[in-house]
Amino acid sequence: MRIALTGASGMLGGACLRRLAARGDQVVALGRGSAAAFVHTRPGIDLRRTDYSRDDLRLALRDVEAVIHLGALRANPEADRSGGQPYFEANVRSTENLLIAALANGVRSFCLASSIAVYARHNPQPWQEDDPPAPISHYGISKLACEHLAALYGEQGGMRVVALRIAQIIGDDRSRRQGMLLQFIARARCQQSLSLWGSGTAARDLVYVDDVANAILLALDDDRPGGIYNIGGGRSFSNREVAETINEVFGNPAGLALDPTRPDEASSQFMDCERARRQLGWQRQWSLRAALDELRRQGV
Repeated sequence: MRIALTGASGMLGGACLRRLAARGDQVVALGRGSAAAFVHTRPGIDLRRTDYSRDDLRLALRDVEAVIHLGALRANPEADRSGGQPYFEANVRSTENLLIAALANGVRSFCLASSIAVYARHNPQPWQEDDPPAPISHYGISKLACEHLAALYGEQGGMRVVALRIAQIIGDDRSRRQGMLLQFIARARCQQSLSLWGSGTAARDLVYVDDVANAILLALDDDRPGGIYNIGGGRSFSNREVAETINEVFGNPAGLALDPTRPDEASSQFMDCERARRQLGWQRQWSLRAALDELRRQGV
């Protein structure tokens, strides 16, 4: 199958590239400007630069059968200060252009990387796909808009659409060196204590990058139903559990430094992934410890 992949220069994009190439798919890796230079090319991968305009994307998808859309502006403080406009331009407009180009080229399947950020904290947990989404961030709003657009264009054009609501991904994400997990790993390697706000009970849904890549490949199968699927760890992992597991895996004797003067961060949040197990045949293979062991082996 010839598959177009956006976001190919990112951590998840790289994992998808490796798996697609290994199983013999022909991959069209779409890159914007300087980001295209960071795509890991190998046999079977055709790198095509695009500005994500409709006309440019029509040419880029001219011989493609399926699209994996991972490219997006992720939540960040700089964009948040400008409100919704950065996310609208980078996420919503680009996704609509990609959908229009896909339909123009007769693409059969479209897999969209959505986010756990579309859910509302007041919904009972674990969050399920049928819960009414109510994002509380500009980023979450943009991802929900992308889901609606994908469903609309897919229905109008007879294109099978799958949206995967993905939890926070564990992996070697070089673009997120300031994130908690990679900061903890860096400190553990230097045998420094890991700092936590409050009691460290704030928790989030975590899933290893290879598990997400596996879900994406399963979602491409034309025999699978389209729709929305949660892809996550199936439970919440507290910041304290993450920190303690990192210290164990990386052999850090320095322990934790709890700061009771700082409040715990956001409350627990996690998704029910039963629909993905039942309909896609997907389930998480990597435990938190196994994922961290793999990152240690990779030298992260």
